[in-house]
Amino acid sequence: MKNKINKYDIGLILIIIVINVMILVFGSMNTADKGKKIAYVYSNNQLVGEYTLTEDYKTEFKVESGSGYNVIHIEGGKVWVQDASCPDKVCLHQGKISSDGEFIACLPNGLMITIVDNEKNENDSDIMTK
Repeated sequence: MKNKINKYDIGLILIIIVINVMILVFGSMNTADKGKKIAYVYSNNQLVGEYTLTEDYKTEFKVESGSGYNVIHIEGGKVWVQDASCPDKVCLHQGKISSDGEFIACLPNGLMITIVDNEKNENDSDIMTK
């Protein structure tokens, strides 16, 4: 029995290496978009803006409604209300949110901030039951 490597063995090894590199490259490109968290900001049931939460994105803006204002701060992948004109200031005490399904509400000013993660798991159910 011969233990020599011929040119076909080398070609097969190179093809396997190229396929593995392609799987790694395209697989990482595909997963880069998954897990993207988006903060949706509503004022009086109207979408004011949507902001992708990343570690390097930082902004602060003011949302005004007929009854007052809220100053919203986004930094380090988290969202929070920094200042508000409402009398009870509950929205200030709700803290920083960054996970899917979390929300901040300021009822006197009609503000709602929700976090949605665009990654869908096949095991998640999409129906409601009574």
